[in-house]
Amino acid sequence: MVSSTDELIPDFESTKRQSNLVAATFNLSASIVGGGIMSIPLAFEKCGLVLGSILMLAAAIITERSLYLLCLCARITGASSYGEVGKHAFGTSMEYFISLLLIVVLIFLLIAYMVLVQDIWTSIFQVATGTMENNIHRSYVLFAILLFMSPFLVQKTLHALRFNCFVGLASVSVLCVALCHHAITTPLPKPVLLWTDSFADVLFAFPIISLSFLSIFNILPIQGSLIQPSRGRMLHTIDSAVGITFLITLVFGISGYLYAGVDTDGNILNNISTSGDWIFFLGRIGFGISIMLAMAMVLLPCRASLLEVLEVAVHGPDHAPVGEETPLLLPSNTGTNSSRRLLSDTPWIHYLATFGIVGSCYLIAVHVPGVAIVWSLCGSFLAFLISFILPAACYLKIHRSNHHKAQHEHAAWIWFSWFLLVTSTIGAITCTIDTVQRLFYS
Repeated sequence: MVSSTDELIPDFESTKRQSNLVAATFNLSASIVGGGIMSIPLAFEKCGLVLGSILMLAAAIITERSLYLLCLCARITGASSYGEVGKHAFGTSMEYFISLLLIVVLIFLLIAYMVLVQDIWTSIFQVATGTMENNIHRSYVLFAILLFMSPFLVQKTLHALRFNCFVGLASVSVLCVALCHHAITTPLPKPVLLWTDSFADVLFAFPIISLSFLSIFNILPIQGSLIQPSRGRMLHTIDSAVGITFLITLVFGISGYLYAGVDTDGNILNNISTSGDWIFFLGRIGFGISIMLAMAMVLLPCRASLLEVLEVAVHGPDHAPVGEETPLLLPSNTGTNSSRRLLSDTPWIHYLATFGIVGSCYLIAVHVPGVAIVWSLCGSFLAFLISFILPAACYLKIHRSNHHKAQHEHAAWIWFSWFLLVTSTIGAITCTIDTVQRLFYS
C-alpha cells in the first residue's frame, strides 16, 4: 500500500510509469555492477575471506537501508531527484552542492574507467599483435581508444547506449563463472588469509567494497518509473537488486582472490592470462567494450552538470541549462529564460567542456599507479558522503521540518539515521586519512 501522506511524482496510477518489478530490479542491479567490481578480489586479499565477506554483507545492508531512506525522503517531500531532496532539507545551496558532488564523483569514475580501459585493451592488443608488454605503451592505447570514442563523447543524447549496463553485467557474469571454474579445478593458493590483523588494510579495503554498491543516484528515477510504487514494491525492488549484486560481487571477489592469491592486483584482469582460456578472453573483450561505452555515458551527465553550475555562476539560478537529454540532479523545470542562449546550446562551449573534461581525466589516468587507488579515494570520502551521510542528514532534517507528514514513520528510522550519520562520518574521515597517507607514502 501507499501511505496517505506520500507525494509521488508521477502519480501512483500514472501511465508514465512503465517499469514492472522485474524490469526495475534488473535495471538497478545492472547499474550497481560496474568497473569497481574488478578491485573486489584485492579487498578480499587485504581483509581475508571471512572478514571480507562480513564487510561486504555490512556494506550491502547499509546500502539497502540508505536507498530506501532516500526513497522515504522523496515520498515525504514530493521530490523526484536527489538534488530536490537536498533542497527540501537544507535549501537551494544543498541542491547545487549535490550537483557539484555529482561532477566530482563522475570525474573519479571517468578516471577509473580510463585506467581500466588502458589495462584491458593493452593486454588484448598484445594478444592480437603478438607483441610483448613493453612494446605497447598503455597511454597510447588509451589515447587511441579516446579518439575512436570521440563521436560518442560529444553527443548530447546516447539513447542507443542505454542497455550498455546489461552488457557489463553479462560480461562480469562470464568472468565470474570462469573464475569460479578455475578456483574449483586448481589447488588453492597458500596461504589463504581468512581474517587480517591489519586495521590499515581494512581501512583501505572497505571503501572499495562500499563503492561497489554505489547506486544512490539511480534509485529515485527507478522509483519514478515503477508501476504502482507502493512502499512494499519499492522495498522489494531494492532488496532484490542489492541481494543479487551482493551474491555476484561476493562470488567474484572470493573466486578472484583464490585465483590470484597474494599477487592479487587492483584490477583482477591484470592477473588473468590473455591467452589460453577463451572464456576469460571473451569476458575481457566484453567488459572492455562495456567500459568504453560507459565512459560516454558517464561523461554525459558530468558535462551537463558542469555547464549547469557554470550557467548558475554566470546568469544566476533562474537560467540552469537543460539542453542535455539525460536525467540530472537538478529539476528541468527551473524557469529557464527561453530568450537567453544557454551555455549548453553554444557549440564551442559544448566541445570545450567535453574535451576539457576528457583531457584532464586522461592526464591523471596515465599517471595513476592502479585503479584500486582511484576506487579507494572515491570510496573513502565521496561514497560515504553520497550514499550514507547525506541521505541520513536529509531524512533527519526533513522529518523535523515535516513532522506532520513524517510522524507516522517508525522511530527506528530516526535511530538508524543517527547511527548511519555518526558512523559514516567517522568512517569517511578515518578511511580518507588512511588512503591519503597510502597515496603519499607509497
